[in-house]
Amino acid sequence: MRVLALHLRNVRNLAPLLLEPAPRFNVFSGDNGHGKTNLLESIYVIGALRSFRTQRLAELIAFGTTGASLEARVRRGELERRYQVDIRPRGRTARIDGKAVRTLARYFGGFNVVLFAPEDLAVPRGAPRDRRRFLDRAVFHHEPSFLEAARDYDKVLRSRNALLRDAEGRLGARPAELLAVYDEQLARLGAAVVTARLAYLEALRPRFVAAFESITRTGLEADLSYRSELPPGPDLEARLAARLAAQRGRDLARATTSAGPHLDDLEFRLDGQPAAAFASQGQLRALVLAWKTAEMDLLQEVHGDPPVLLLDDVSSELDPDRNAYLFEFLAKRPGQCFITTTHSRHVLLTAERVDFRVAAGHVSREEEK
Repeated sequence: MRVLALHLRNVRNLAPLLLEPAPRFNVFSGDNGHGKTNLLESIYVIGALRSFRTQRLAELIAFGTTGASLEARVRRGELERRYQVDIRPRGRTARIDGKAVRTLARYFGGFNVVLFAPEDLAVPRGAPRDRRRFLDRAVFHHEPSFLEAARDYDKVLRSRNALLRDAEGRLGARPAELLAVYDEQLARLGAAVVTARLAYLEALRPRFVAAFESITRTGLEADLSYRSELPPGPDLEARLAARLAAQRGRDLARATTSAGPHLDDLEFRLDGQPAAAFASQGQLRALVLAWKTAEMDLLQEVHGDPPVLLLDDVSSELDPDRNAYLFEFLAKRPGQCFITTTHSRHVLLTAERVDFRVAAGHVSREEEK
Protein backbone atom coordinates (compact mmCIF):
# COMPACT_ATOMS: atom_id res chain seq x y z
CA MET A 1 0.00 0.00 0.00
CA ARG A 2 1.33 3.41 -0.90
CA VAL A 3 0.26 6.97 -1.57
CA LEU A 4 1.03 7.75 -5.21
CA ALA A 5 -0.07 11.39 -5.06
CA LEU A 6 -1.34 13.82 -2.45
CA HIS A 7 -3.37 16.91 -3.35
CA LEU A 8 -4.27 19.43 -0.64
CA ARG A 9 -6.12 22.73 -0.89
CA ASN A 10 -6.96 25.25 1.86
CA VAL A 11 -5.61 23.09 4.69
CA ARG A 12 -4.49 25.09 7.74
CA ASN A 13 -1.34 27.06 6.83
CA LEU A 14 -0.30 24.81 3.94
CA ALA A 15 -0.02 26.30 0.48
CA PRO A 16 -1.90 24.35 -2.23
CA LEU A 17 0.07 21.14 -2.58
CA LEU A 18 0.43 18.45 -5.24
CA LEU A 19 2.97 15.93 -4.00
CA GLU A 20 4.18 12.65 -5.48
CA PRO A 21 5.84 10.94 -2.52
CA ALA A 22 8.52 8.28 -2.72
CA PRO A 23 7.45 4.65 -2.23
CA ARG A 24 9.46 4.21 0.96
CA PHE A 25 10.76 7.02 3.18
CA ASN A 26 9.62 10.62 2.82
CA VAL A 27 11.36 12.94 5.29
CA PHE A 28 9.93 16.42 5.86
CA SER A 29 12.18 18.77 7.82
CA GLY A 30 11.61 22.32 8.98
CA ASP A 31 11.08 24.53 11.99
CA ASN A 32 8.09 24.01 14.25
CA GLY A 33 4.92 25.82 13.22
CA HIS A 34 5.65 25.77 9.48
CA GLY A 35 3.24 22.99 8.51
CA LYS A 36 4.97 19.61 8.93
CA THR A 37 2.35 18.15 11.27
CA ASN A 38 -0.44 19.68 9.16
CA LEU A 39 0.80 17.55 6.28
CA LEU A 40 0.68 14.34 8.33
CA GLU A 41 -2.70 15.32 9.76
CA SER A 42 -4.07 15.65 6.24
CA ILE A 43 -2.96 12.12 5.29
CA TYR A 44 -4.41 10.79 8.53
CA VAL A 45 -7.76 12.48 7.91
CA ILE A 46 -7.95 10.98 4.42
CA GLY A 47 -7.39 7.51 5.87
CA ALA A 48 -9.41 7.81 9.10
CA LEU A 49 -11.98 10.58 8.39
CA ARG A 50 -10.96 12.20 11.66
CA SER A 51 -8.02 14.15 13.02
CA PHE A 52 -5.57 13.12 15.72
CA ARG A 53 -5.36 16.76 16.86
CA THR A 54 -8.93 18.03 17.09
CA GLN A 55 -12.49 16.80 17.38
CA ARG A 56 -13.65 19.37 14.81
CA LEU A 57 -12.49 18.79 11.25
CA ALA A 58 -13.56 22.35 10.44
CA GLU A 59 -10.40 23.51 12.24
CA LEU A 60 -8.40 22.22 9.26
CA ILE A 61 -9.96 24.85 6.98
CA ALA A 62 -7.47 27.59 6.15
CA PHE A 63 -8.32 31.04 7.51
CA GLY A 64 -10.26 33.12 5.05
CA THR A 65 -11.48 30.19 2.96
CA THR A 66 -14.82 28.38 2.92
CA GLY A 67 -13.61 24.80 2.81
CA ALA A 68 -10.68 22.40 2.55
CA SER A 69 -10.07 19.59 0.07
CA LEU A 70 -7.83 16.61 0.83
CA GLU A 71 -7.18 13.94 -1.78
CA ALA A 72 -4.86 10.93 -2.06
CA ARG A 73 -4.35 8.53 -4.94
CA VAL A 74 -3.59 5.21 -3.30
CA ARG A 75 -2.36 1.91 -4.69
CA ARG A 76 -3.10 -1.33 -2.89
CA GLY A 77 -1.90 -4.37 -4.77
CA GLU A 78 -2.89 -3.81 -8.40
CA LEU A 79 -5.79 -1.50 -7.53
CA GLU A 80 -5.57 2.31 -7.58
CA ARG A 81 -8.24 4.46 -5.94
CA ARG A 82 -8.78 8.15 -5.19
CA TYR A 83 -9.76 8.98 -1.63
CA GLN A 84 -11.09 12.50 -1.16
CA VAL A 85 -12.39 14.38 1.88
CA ASP A 86 -14.05 17.78 1.44
CA ILE A 87 -14.41 19.71 4.68
CA ARG A 88 -16.87 22.53 5.22
CA PRO A 89 -17.66 24.47 8.42
CA ARG A 90 -20.71 22.28 9.08
CA GLY A 91 -19.52 18.87 7.96
CA ARG A 92 -17.47 16.77 5.58
CA THR A 93 -18.03 14.64 2.51
CA ALA A 94 -15.99 11.52 1.76
CA ARG A 95 -15.57 10.26 -1.79
CA ILE A 96 -13.92 7.28 -3.43
CA ASP A 97 -13.10 7.66 -7.12
CA GLY A 98 -15.29 10.74 -7.21
CA LYS A 99 -18.40 9.08 -5.77
CA ALA A 100 -19.79 10.12 -2.40
CA VAL A 101 -19.62 7.42 0.27
CA ARG A 102 -22.73 7.25 2.44
CA THR A 103 -21.63 4.58 4.93
CA LEU A 104 -18.35 4.40 6.81
CA ALA A 105 -18.00 0.68 6.13
CA ARG A 106 -17.64 1.36 2.39
CA TYR A 107 -14.88 3.90 2.92
CA PHE A 108 -12.56 2.14 5.31
CA GLY A 109 -10.25 -0.78 4.69
CA GLY A 110 -8.49 0.22 1.49
CA PHE A 111 -6.21 2.90 2.95
CA ASN A 112 -4.74 2.10 6.37
CA VAL A 113 -2.56 4.55 8.28
CA VAL A 114 -0.75 4.34 11.62
CA LEU A 115 0.35 7.45 13.50
CA PHE A 116 3.25 7.69 15.94
CA ALA A 117 3.39 11.14 17.57
CA PRO A 118 5.48 12.63 20.42
CA GLU A 119 2.48 12.80 22.75
CA ASP A 120 2.15 9.01 22.46
CA LEU A 121 5.39 8.66 24.42
CA ALA A 122 3.69 10.21 27.47
CA VAL A 123 0.72 7.82 27.38
CA PRO A 124 1.83 5.24 30.01
CA ARG A 125 2.16 7.92 32.69
CA GLY A 126 -0.52 10.27 31.37
CA ALA A 127 -4.23 10.61 32.03
CA PRO A 128 -6.57 7.61 31.63
CA ARG A 129 -8.47 9.56 28.96
CA ASP A 130 -5.32 9.74 26.86
CA ARG A 131 -4.73 6.00 27.19
CA ARG A 132 -8.31 5.23 26.18
CA ARG A 133 -7.90 7.44 23.11
CA PHE A 134 -4.56 5.78 22.34
CA LEU A 135 -6.13 2.32 22.59
CA ASP A 136 -9.26 3.23 20.65
CA ARG A 137 -7.23 4.71 17.81
CA ALA A 138 -5.40 1.39 17.44
CA VAL A 139 -8.60 -0.67 17.69
CA PHE A 140 -10.23 1.45 14.99
CA HIS A 141 -7.40 0.93 12.51
CA HIS A 142 -7.52 -2.80 13.19
CA GLU A 143 -11.32 -2.99 12.96
CA PRO A 144 -12.88 0.10 11.30
CA SER A 145 -16.41 -0.86 12.38
CA PHE A 146 -15.33 -0.07 15.95
CA LEU A 147 -15.52 3.64 15.17
CA GLU A 148 -19.29 3.56 14.72
CA ALA A 149 -19.87 1.73 18.02
CA ALA A 150 -17.54 4.09 19.90
CA ARG A 151 -19.17 7.19 18.41
CA ASP A 152 -22.66 5.91 19.15
CA TYR A 153 -21.64 5.16 22.73
CA ASP A 154 -20.26 8.67 23.19
CA LYS A 155 -23.43 10.17 21.72
CA VAL A 156 -25.71 8.24 24.11
CA LEU A 157 -23.39 9.00 27.02
CA ARG A 158 -23.56 12.74 26.32
CA SER A 159 -27.35 12.58 26.10
CA ARG A 160 -27.62 10.68 29.39
CA ASN A 161 -25.29 13.12 31.14
CA ALA A 162 -27.27 16.08 29.78
CA LEU A 163 -30.41 14.51 31.21
CA LEU A 164 -28.73 14.00 34.58
CA ARG A 165 -27.56 17.62 34.70
CA ASP A 166 -31.09 18.87 34.12
CA ALA A 167 -32.88 16.11 36.04
CA GLU A 168 -35.20 18.33 38.03
CA GLY A 169 -36.48 20.17 35.00
CA ARG A 170 -36.69 17.31 32.51
CA LEU A 171 -37.13 14.08 34.42
CA GLY A 172 -39.90 15.21 36.73
CA ALA A 173 -41.37 12.27 38.58
CA ARG A 174 -40.12 9.62 36.12
CA PRO A 175 -36.32 9.55 36.42
CA ALA A 176 -36.00 5.74 36.46
CA GLU A 177 -38.27 5.29 33.46
CA LEU A 178 -36.51 7.85 31.28
CA LEU A 179 -32.99 6.87 32.31
CA ALA A 180 -33.77 3.22 31.62
CA VAL A 181 -34.10 4.07 27.92
CA TYR A 182 -30.55 5.42 27.84
CA ASP A 183 -29.22 2.64 30.06
CA GLU A 184 -30.36 -0.05 27.64
CA GLN A 185 -28.55 1.64 24.75
CA LEU A 186 -25.48 2.44 26.84
CA ALA A 187 -25.15 -1.15 28.06
CA ARG A 188 -25.40 -2.59 24.54
CA LEU A 189 -22.93 -0.14 23.01
CA GLY A 190 -20.63 -0.21 26.03
CA ALA A 191 -20.38 -4.00 25.89
CA ALA A 192 -19.46 -3.76 22.19
CA VAL A 193 -16.74 -1.19 22.92
CA VAL A 194 -15.20 -3.24 25.74
CA THR A 195 -15.36 -6.48 23.74
CA ALA A 196 -13.55 -4.88 20.81
CA ARG A 197 -10.89 -3.38 23.08
CA LEU A 198 -10.24 -6.71 24.80
CA ALA A 199 -10.08 -8.64 21.51
CA TYR A 200 -7.53 -6.18 20.17
CA LEU A 201 -5.35 -6.38 23.28
CA GLU A 202 -5.44 -10.17 23.13
CA ALA A 203 -4.17 -10.11 19.54
CA LEU A 204 -1.58 -7.39 20.20
CA ARG A 205 -0.14 -8.74 23.47
CA PRO A 206 2.27 -11.43 22.19
CA ARG A 207 3.66 -9.07 19.54
CA PHE A 208 4.01 -6.31 22.12
CA VAL A 209 5.90 -8.58 24.54
CA ALA A 210 8.28 -9.76 21.81
CA ALA A 211 8.87 -6.23 20.52
CA PHE A 212 9.74 -4.91 23.98
CA GLU A 213 12.32 -7.65 24.46
CA SER A 214 13.84 -6.85 21.06
CA ILE A 215 14.07 -3.17 21.95
CA THR A 216 15.50 -3.49 25.46
CA ARG A 217 17.16 -6.96 25.63
CA THR A 218 16.97 -6.78 29.43
CA GLY A 219 14.86 -9.84 30.22
CA LEU A 220 12.21 -7.63 31.83
CA GLU A 221 8.70 -8.77 30.97
CA ALA A 222 6.30 -6.22 29.53
CA ASP A 223 2.54 -6.70 29.61
CA LEU A 224 -0.77 -4.91 29.10
CA SER A 225 -3.77 -4.89 31.40
CA TYR A 226 -7.31 -3.63 30.84
CA ARG A 227 -8.66 -2.00 34.00
CA SER A 228 -12.43 -1.92 34.52
CA GLU A 229 -14.92 -2.02 37.38
CA LEU A 230 -16.70 -4.76 35.45
CA PRO A 231 -14.37 -7.72 34.90
CA PRO A 232 -14.35 -9.20 31.39
CA GLY A 233 -16.53 -12.24 30.94
CA PRO A 234 -19.93 -13.44 29.83
CA ASP A 235 -23.11 -11.40 30.11
CA LEU A 236 -21.17 -8.13 29.98
CA GLU A 237 -24.13 -6.21 28.57
CA ALA A 238 -26.45 -7.44 31.31
CA ARG A 239 -23.89 -6.71 34.02
CA LEU A 240 -23.31 -3.19 32.70
CA ALA A 241 -27.07 -2.57 32.54
CA ALA A 242 -27.42 -3.73 36.15
CA ARG A 243 -24.56 -1.47 37.26
CA LEU A 244 -26.10 1.55 35.52
CA ALA A 245 -29.45 0.87 37.19
CA ALA A 246 -27.81 0.45 40.60
CA GLN A 247 -25.87 3.71 40.18
CA ARG A 248 -28.79 5.91 39.13
CA GLY A 249 -29.16 7.56 42.51
CA ARG A 250 -25.47 8.37 42.65
CA ASP A 251 -25.49 9.55 39.03
CA LEU A 252 -28.43 11.88 39.70
CA ALA A 253 -26.63 13.35 42.70
CA ARG A 254 -23.39 13.88 40.77
CA ALA A 255 -24.99 14.67 37.40
CA THR A 256 -22.70 12.28 35.54
CA THR A 257 -22.60 8.62 34.49
CA SER A 258 -20.39 6.64 36.85
CA ALA A 259 -20.18 3.27 35.05
CA GLY A 260 -19.08 2.24 31.58
CA PRO A 261 -16.06 1.97 29.29
CA HIS A 262 -15.58 5.75 29.30
CA LEU A 263 -14.03 5.22 32.75
CA ASP A 264 -11.91 2.16 31.93
CA ASP A 265 -8.13 2.29 31.62
CA LEU A 266 -5.22 0.69 29.82
CA GLU A 267 -2.27 -0.18 32.03
CA PHE A 268 1.27 -0.82 30.86
CA ARG A 269 3.08 -3.25 33.17
CA LEU A 270 6.74 -4.13 33.64
CA ASP A 271 7.77 -7.25 35.53
CA GLY A 272 4.30 -7.46 37.07
CA GLN A 273 4.27 -3.87 38.32
CA PRO A 274 2.45 -0.80 36.97
CA ALA A 275 4.94 0.83 34.63
CA ALA A 276 3.65 4.33 35.37
CA ALA A 277 4.84 4.01 38.96
CA PHE A 278 7.95 1.86 38.64
CA ALA A 279 9.44 2.21 35.14
CA SER A 280 12.11 4.70 34.14
CA GLN A 281 11.46 7.31 31.48
CA GLY A 282 13.47 5.28 28.99
CA GLN A 283 11.53 2.11 29.79
CA LEU A 284 8.21 3.93 29.40
CA ARG A 285 9.21 5.14 25.96
CA ALA A 286 10.38 1.65 25.04
CA LEU A 287 6.93 0.35 26.01
CA VAL A 288 5.23 2.78 23.62
CA LEU A 289 7.72 1.99 20.88
CA ALA A 290 6.99 -1.72 21.41
CA TRP A 291 3.25 -1.00 21.13
CA LYS A 292 3.68 0.82 17.82
CA THR A 293 5.94 -1.93 16.48
CA ALA A 294 3.33 -4.53 17.41
CA GLU A 295 0.49 -2.42 16.03
CA MET A 296 2.12 -2.19 12.61
CA ASP A 297 2.97 -5.90 12.53
CA LEU A 298 -0.60 -6.85 13.46
CA LEU A 299 -2.12 -4.60 10.80
CA GLN A 300 0.16 -6.05 8.14
CA GLU A 301 -0.78 -9.58 9.19
CA VAL A 302 -4.52 -8.85 9.21
CA HIS A 303 -4.77 -6.78 6.02
CA GLY A 304 -2.08 -8.51 4.01
CA ASP A 305 0.04 -5.42 3.40
CA PRO A 306 1.75 -2.86 5.63
CA PRO A 307 -0.08 0.33 6.61
CA VAL A 308 1.27 3.74 5.71
CA LEU A 309 3.20 5.02 8.73
CA LEU A 310 3.07 8.66 9.84
CA LEU A 311 5.97 9.47 12.17
CA ASP A 312 5.61 12.97 13.63
CA ASP A 313 8.96 14.19 15.02
CA VAL A 314 9.28 11.20 17.33
CA SER A 315 12.99 10.65 16.73
CA SER A 316 13.93 13.86 18.55
CA GLU A 317 12.12 12.58 21.67
CA LEU A 318 13.85 9.17 21.83
CA ASP A 319 17.24 8.40 23.32
CA PRO A 320 19.92 7.26 20.82
CA ASP A 321 19.40 3.52 21.43
CA ARG A 322 15.61 3.64 20.99
CA ASN A 323 15.97 5.92 17.99
CA ALA A 324 18.42 3.50 16.39
CA TYR A 325 16.04 0.58 17.02
CA LEU A 326 13.13 2.47 15.47
CA PHE A 327 14.90 3.11 12.21
CA GLU A 328 16.46 -0.35 12.09
CA PHE A 329 12.94 -1.74 12.41
CA LEU A 330 11.58 0.56 9.70
CA ALA A 331 14.45 -0.23 7.32
CA LYS A 332 13.71 -3.97 7.57
CA ARG A 333 9.93 -3.81 7.12
CA PRO A 334 8.16 -2.97 3.85
CA GLY A 335 5.83 -0.05 3.43
CA GLN A 336 5.68 3.68 2.90
CA CYS A 337 6.56 6.13 5.64
CA PHE A 338 6.09 9.88 6.09
CA ILE A 339 8.47 11.31 8.68
CA THR A 340 8.64 14.84 10.06
CA THR A 341 11.61 16.23 11.94
CA THR A 342 13.13 19.55 12.90
CA HIS A 343 16.42 18.37 11.42
CA SER A 344 17.05 15.66 8.86
CA ARG A 345 20.02 14.25 10.82
CA HIS A 346 17.61 12.86 13.43
CA VAL A 347 16.31 10.40 10.84
CA LEU A 348 18.79 7.52 10.73
CA LEU A 349 17.93 6.26 7.28
CA THR A 350 20.02 6.40 4.14
CA ALA A 351 18.52 4.03 1.57
CA GLU A 352 15.22 4.60 -0.28
CA ARG A 353 14.89 8.07 1.21
CA VAL A 354 13.66 11.35 -0.28
CA ASP A 355 13.94 14.62 1.66
CA PHE A 356 11.58 17.59 1.56
CA ARG A 357 11.78 21.02 3.13
CA VAL A 358 8.75 22.63 4.79
CA ALA A 359 8.88 26.41 5.26
CA ALA A 360 5.96 28.80 5.83
CA GLY A 361 3.50 26.23 4.57
CA HIS A 362 5.38 25.45 1.35
CA VAL A 363 6.76 21.97 0.67
CA SER A 364 9.70 21.56 -1.69
CA ARG A 365 11.86 18.58 -2.57
CA GLU A 366 15.47 18.92 -1.56
CA GLU A 367 18.24 18.14 -4.00
CA GLU A 368 20.06 14.87 -3.43
CA LYS A 369 23.40 15.35 -1.66
